[in-house]
Amino acid sequence: MDRNRITGAARQTVGRLKDAAGYVTNDSTLRAEGLYDEAVGYGTRVLGQARDHAADLADDAYETGRQLYGQGIRQLQRGAKDHPLALVVAAGIAGAAIAWMLSQPRR
Repeated sequence: MDRNRITGAARQTVGRLKDAAGYVTNDSTLRAEGLYDEAVGYGTRVLGQARDHAADLADDAYETGRQLYGQGIRQLQRGAKDHPLALVVAAGIAGAAIAWMLSQPRR
């Protein structure tokens, strides 16, 4: 649990207590403060939850990307092993294309 979730829950609880005290004493100002504190506490708690979920999603995306990168590298290695001449020709064509693009005058 992070700080936002803890402080949000605490402020929400304080807000409920203020609201209840304002209801018992018939003090509309205290009730309004309680409702405000409860709403801010709820928002802060939800912010903490959203941050936790975002961090989890980022971790999952990183792990998935790492796995896919590994699969891609293995596929490239397998292709280079099976067809080394095609790899040399493709590298030559790519190099020639880059050299041609760099040698063109800029407009």
